[in-house]
Amino acid sequence: MRKLTMAVLAAGVAAAAQAEVWYVPGWNRTTETNGLAYTSCTNVFKNAKCAFWGWDGDRGWSTSAANADVAAKRLADEIAATNAAFRSELVLVGHSLGGRVVARTLAELSRRGLKVEQGIMLAPAIPMSDADVVKMGLGCVRPAIVVVNPKDSVLKYCYDIVGGEGAPALGRNGSPVALANVVEYAVPKTITNETKIDAAWGRSETVKRVCNHLAAFYFTELRRILDGKPSKSAQVRVPQGRINLDWKVMDAGVWWDVLDTCDGWKLERNIVTGHCRIISPERKRVAWGSEAQMRVSFEKICAQQTSKPRVDSK
Repeated sequence: MRKLTMAVLAAGVAAAAQAEVWYVPGWNRTTETNGLAYTSCTNVFKNAKCAFWGWDGDRGWSTSAANADVAAKRLADEIAATNAAFRSELVLVGHSLGGRVVARTLAELSRRGLKVEQGIMLAPAIPMSDADVVKMGLGCVRPAIVVVNPKDSVLKYCYDIVGGEGAPALGRNGSPVALANVVEYAVPKTITNETKIDAAWGRSETVKRVCNHLAAFYFTELRRILDGKPSKSAQVRVPQGRINLDWKVMDAGVWWDVLDTCDGWKLERNIVTGHCRIISPERKRVAWGSEAQMRVSFEKICAQQTSKPRVDSK
């Protein structure tokens, strides 16, 4: 068996050295073997043997999403056909719809009683409530890594609003509840200006902020994660109940009861409709939905706060 040197991280995940890394690209990037995304992957895994795993995703969104699900079955079949020694050193990395492919592949492997070394999903375009999300961590030995960006423009506006899959993408805010053998990380707000892009448009911070779904930004944070130094300034992950557009709200205290507070965040319930919302310290509504949904999301927010002790207002 090939020897696999693993650097164990403080968070309990590991970076693979001399491993086989299969990169699964995202939507409309499924044939660009020399593109920025694949280059970013090879830069992060310099000591590994990287392979570009292409699939039929250069089509319209609905067709590509369906093709991603088919591709996951094919990828699982290919992995199942390898020997156990090879699988023990295989790392799967996917971005966007490629992250969806990786998530479904891991879930399928778990159903077959098989595991790869690790799965890494960058901004995965799969509903946070999808059944395969719950199972994906069981398809790898090392904890699966999910890197998210709550401000990702593509996932926030294109996927959440017009994606039509019933729930926000896992790649925006992660899962509402802890997942078995899965570790989530969020990129900081400064990720775009921390990532160097040689192309002419990459010199414009405004353009980079608009195009912040690019895999290169997620790979910047992934490098820190694999080095055991994830960003301390990572954005707060707020699982959504329903599709939400952040906006500032009035705090008149007339129509809303405060159910809970935590480090400047508030969980409120409308006295007429009974639905709940979560308000950020900047007075923006960042999530809304049923009370049960919002209580779960609020607990996740509180778990990420470290500056002040928890204060209950019930």
